[in-house]
Amino acid sequence: MGAGRRWWIAVLTFSALLTQLTVNMVRPATTYKVDAMGGDATLVGVVAGTYAVIPLICAMSVGRLIQRLPVLTGLMAAGLLVMALGAAAVALSPAVSGLIGGTALLGFGQLVFTIAGQSAVSRASAEDTVDSNFGWFTAGVSAGQMLGPLLAGVIIDMGPHSDAGTGIDPAIWAGAVAVAPGVAVLGLLALRSSQTSATKRTAHGTGSEDSITARHLLRRPRVGSYIISSAGLLALTDILVAFVPLIGHEAGLSPTAVGVLLAVRGVGSLVSRLLLGILAARYHRSTLLTCCLLVSAVCFAILPLTVAKLWTAAMLMLVGGFFLGLGQPLTMAMITRTVPEEWRSPALALRLVGNRLGQVLIPLTAGAVAGPVGASGAIWLGTLLLMLSGLEESSRGSTGPTDITDPREPRP
Repeated sequence: MGAGRRWWIAVLTFSALLTQLTVNMVRPATTYKVDAMGGDATLVGVVAGTYAVIPLICAMSVGRLIQRLPVLTGLMAAGLLVMALGAAAVALSPAVSGLIGGTALLGFGQLVFTIAGQSAVSRASAEDTVDSNFGWFTAGVSAGQMLGPLLAGVIIDMGPHSDAGTGIDPAIWAGAVAVAPGVAVLGLLALRSSQTSATKRTAHGTGSEDSITARHLLRRPRVGSYIISSAGLLALTDILVAFVPLIGHEAGLSPTAVGVLLAVRGVGSLVSRLLLGILAARYHRSTLLTCCLLVSAVCFAILPLTVAKLWTAAMLMLVGGFFLGLGQPLTMAMITRTVPEEWRSPALALRLVGNRLGQVLIPLTAGAVAGPVGASGAIWLGTLLLMLSGLEESSRGSTGPTDITDPREPRP
């Protein structure tokens, strides 16, 4: 990979870190804010689910737009700005309706950045670097997931315990400000690229992407299976962010201790994503994805039973996070290698549609389960879905084609 491409991947990784720093400061703090308003686990599930509503509706349209754009930096900067506005709305809101609206706006901004960022990684990657580049990009995601809850927990604990809101809202504001460096860097790059855009193509796609539908994409071998796996993995990540604070509170853990646990999960995911290029060179992607689904399901199913034992819970978070972290870059690489190049942005968008559908339905269902059963039931629901997905991937891994560009597999 040339120095220019390495630098660009570094910029994308840094920007991904900032987006997840914001998301993982704002969303756990939002859970505490719902609790401070007198809301229960069901309401936490409702607020968590709204993060995915707008993205669920417009992801494919955003993907087709991105496929046509020759330069994506301006769109990524805009996505970060929308995230900051959503976080500010959550901090300013005195009512649950404002939390719902701000969370939805946060989710939309993150969607725009994510599809554009993943498409930029795909464009900058040769066939032999796609795994490692997606690994680096999602390592930035993991770093944000690691640091965000920890920082939020520390800021919340710094507020007077007599008024939890005095610590919660500053944590949310800190999350809103966290994307500012990314806006500055991407904005400057967008301005510079606009000065030379007249000498470049006015469109990246060929026009055929406008006719690409979900039906076309789902007809490709294994695309549907990868989307289901990705949705389950991301939904469990969301469930952990939303419900571990409740489980920790019930077990007597402070917000800082809960932040440490969520940060440890992020450390595990960060390490696995940095190693993905090496792992993908030694093991088949289908094998890695199956292990990712099954091992993380087992670790996080045990977690609610041991959360009061901080060291045991931290070890489960570390191991579970390692395997959980493999899933997102693996499914990105597997989907992009399964579809034609001109379909990649819509395909990544469809993957995010599946993710967001899971983020709407699964947290809502988990919240409904948590109402009568307790917050642990929400996590067990997420791990059950992962287990089923892992068993499905295992049963199909030895039969039928996987990546059509994988030299170890025959072309269909």
